[in-house]
Amino acid sequence: MDAKTSATPPIAIIRDKELLKDAETIVYKKSEQGELVLHCFYPEGHSKEDHRCAVILFHGGKWDQAMSTQFVPQALNFASSGAVAITVEYRVSSKHNSTPIDAIQDAQTAILWVRKNNRYLGVDPEKIIGGGSGSGAHIALCAAMHKKVEHDGFFSGTPNALILWSSIIDTTKRGTGYDLFPSKRDARRTSPTKHIRRKLPPMLFFHGKADPVTPVASVDKFCQRLRSKRNIARFVPFNRATHSFFNFNVNQQYFVQTLDNAEGFLIEQGFLTPEKTDVIG
Repeated sequence: MDAKTSATPPIAIIRDKELLKDAETIVYKKSEQGELVLHCFYPEGHSKEDHRCAVILFHGGKWDQAMSTQFVPQALNFASSGAVAITVEYRVSSKHNSTPIDAIQDAQTAILWVRKNNRYLGVDPEKIIGGGSGSGAHIALCAAMHKKVEHDGFFSGTPNALILWSSIIDTTKRGTGYDLFPSKRDARRTSPTKHIRRKLPPMLFFHGKADPVTPVASVDKFCQRLRSKRNIARFVPFNRATHSFFNFNVNQQYFVQTLDNAEGFLIEQGFLTPEKTDVIG
């Protein structure tokens, strides 16, 4: 059969379906460009009556690529540690002709949706963790740091803590993605570097010392500035590590180390109980 007429899905589609087969997929938003979904991974023996920590993960891709399964390995591990782990599909330019502003809005909507539906999901609305890598870390930071975040009058789209890999922290002209925003003003006003203040959620940053997207020194300085305002901002650098160092298919040792650190951080901050399980990989 000619390859062009074959009904066999591309290998990437088969892989993604396999990775997501154990997840509950739910529509959290109906945007102008179509429905957006999240994928929920539950701990063994989970009940809707539980009040667990929720870890909401936003993939990277510079607000352009759809990478819905990037964080499935991490999600499975967070679920094995007792959390409800959720990977989010948000608008990206290659698929939705969208901008980073749309992605920022989607992140807040996803967090708000999880918090509003805490009883259905079996999670504690006061234990909502945001996380992500690259541009996904950026939109999670925006949800945590912007003063005006999506709110329904009772629940908020602000996470209670953050776990961030290879973060994009600066979208000003000196940073990353400046030209991808609808305007220069949008790029500046959504840059996390412009929103450092007191009483922000505790944050954990993992970053490679050889990251070509965001220099490790700038993330270190960002964390220092956060701590100067009496915030909790843990910074963990990795030697000779580039932008994708933490992914399971890139470096399994760093994959395990970041997850061990993340679990310890969530236990320390009171979001998880110390029931240690082996990292899945």
